[in-house]
Amino acid sequence: MKRFEIFKICLILSVIAVTTLWPGTAILAQDTSSAPKQVLAIFVYKQGMPWAHFIEESLRTTLATELSSPIEYNVEYADQSRFPEKEYLAKIVDLYRYKYGKQKMDLVFVLGDESTEWMFESGKMLFGDVPVVFVSTKQKEIPKSSLVANIISLQWGFAFEKSAALIQEVLPQTKNIFIISGISQTDLKLKSLAVDALAEWNGRSTIHYLDDYLLEDLLVKVAQLPEHSAILFLSMFRDGSGDHYVPRDIVSELSEKANVPIFGIVDLYLGQGILGGNVISADSQGKKFVEIARKILTEKPVTSADLMAAERLTMFDWRQLKRWSIDEERLPAGSIVRYRERTIWSEHKREVVTVTVIISILLFALAGLIVQYKRRNLAEEETQKLRDERAQMSRILAVGEIAASLAHELNQPLAAIRSYAQAAQRFLNQNPSNPDEATTALTGIVAGNRRAEEVIKRIRMALKKEPFRRSHYQVREVIEDVILLVRRKAKEEHVTLRLNFAAGLPPLFCDRIQLQQVLLNLIINGIEAMTTVADPREIVVQCLREDSGGVRISVQDSGVGIDETQVDLLFDSFYTTKAEGMGIGLSISRTIIEDHGGRLWATRNPDRGSTFSFTLPPREDKI
Repeated sequence: MKRFEIFKICLILSVIAVTTLWPGTAILAQDTSSAPKQVLAIFVYKQGMPWAHFIEESLRTTLATELSSPIEYNVEYADQSRFPEKEYLAKIVDLYRYKYGKQKMDLVFVLGDESTEWMFESGKMLFGDVPVVFVSTKQKEIPKSSLVANIISLQWGFAFEKSAALIQEVLPQTKNIFIISGISQTDLKLKSLAVDALAEWNGRSTIHYLDDYLLEDLLVKVAQLPEHSAILFLSMFRDGSGDHYVPRDIVSELSEKANVPIFGIVDLYLGQGILGGNVISADSQGKKFVEIARKILTEKPVTSADLMAAERLTMFDWRQLKRWSIDEERLPAGSIVRYRERTIWSEHKREVVTVTVIISILLFALAGLIVQYKRRNLAEEETQKLRDERAQMSRILAVGEIAASLAHELNQPLAAIRSYAQAAQRFLNQNPSNPDEATTALTGIVAGNRRAEEVIKRIRMALKKEPFRRSHYQVREVIEDVILLVRRKAKEEHVTLRLNFAAGLPPLFCDRIQLQQVLLNLIINGIEAMTTVADPREIVVQCLREDSGGVRISVQDSGVGIDETQVDLLFDSFYTTKAEGMGIGLSISRTIIEDHGGRLWATRNPDRGSTFSFTLPPREDKI
């Protein structure tokens, strides 16, 4: 028994604890306290009208983000612009009573002139004491007796006199302003407000109203307006025939036909063909309504006043400014310009400037390099010209030194020719004549003539001045031609010439005349270096194959040798160790070898004499 009573007590305590600590209690309480506020917006337009649509979206978005308490947003489109009949209005009232009779609203927005009358008649029955905010153009026409504590009347913030002033500021030469509207209740009310606002207009322009035209006639009219005119488009929900339209679509059609710029009063016309205007913004209107809703839902006072006027903006379409050739400098300060063409300059100005500066610097640098390159080429051409002239002079001097040898070379074939000619005469004068022997003598004359021609040809080649021209030549052929030129001089100086060619030498890619000039200069220098020494006097011309595939040619003499201190000076221009030398032979020789991609140097022999060596690459691609 005692155990059962203890169990009962524990069970009761557990229930109390669970009931007290169960989080559902707090949640239910929280849910009750945070029930969403009910906001209803009634538009007189049909669903899908741009102006109402953008206000609805702005209102919906701002309510969701700006208010801390949850909001349930309800929207109705009464479509009274198309159906103003009383039977239709009665059905609208019945519909709203059915939908919202049992669901209490916390705030009601009514937007548009057409809803004013029936809302004052049936609003009390539909919504009771719920706060109702009217937004229309009829604020002045609403009886003060109708504006009870829960009803607030706001007026769209249009300022037609400022629109007219803006037209004259942007287009100073304007003489006529044509104001376009339709015949719907909203259209007529807007026109009425414009007439009142511009009744005492003291501007330079004459005001004209176009409000009862059929659309087809209006399109013809705007295409024939007088010069220095402008259009101010208000709205056109209905044209003169009673057909229904979307005002923004009408703007586009008018813009295509009009011969003068069009201005508007709402920002939704921008981008559809108007040049610009002092406009009210649908987005700003929606945000303004939320500001009013916040005050009402938090029970802060809101008075009936023109709270919407501050939301006007001065805006222009960049494309229309270009179409009508209007400079942006003429626009009022603070104007907003939309629909600019996206260009690299407008989107990436800093990057474009940076790249332009870099490219300019590079272009200047490139121009400087081109100028420098041309100057360098001219200098190299002048240098090459002087080098060729020095080389020519060197060849002439070298040939002059072996003139006796050349004379001997020519005397031998000439003497042979003379002997053969005399013999031929004798053989022909014999009785009887001996034609066979005469033929043999004539053959000797021809051979002697050829030998003389070869000698003269070698002399001409040595002295010939030609542009630098390379080709492939056999090493032995080049060197033996030089040996023929210096053989006589070597014999007179009792100098032995010896050639040593390695096997398998590749052909040389060189300028034959210039290479022979180098060899001729080195051999003559070697002969002259042995004039004061005792026998043996010997010059060895040696040709070896380099490991790199090139050829090394050396001229070794057994003369007095060179001083170690002179080795670095031998190849300088105008430096010479000979009493009658000019000091240009070795300088020119080194230049020629380096132009061929090779190297020329001198060494002192271990016993006596010196060796001058140079290398040449075998092919053109190694130069």
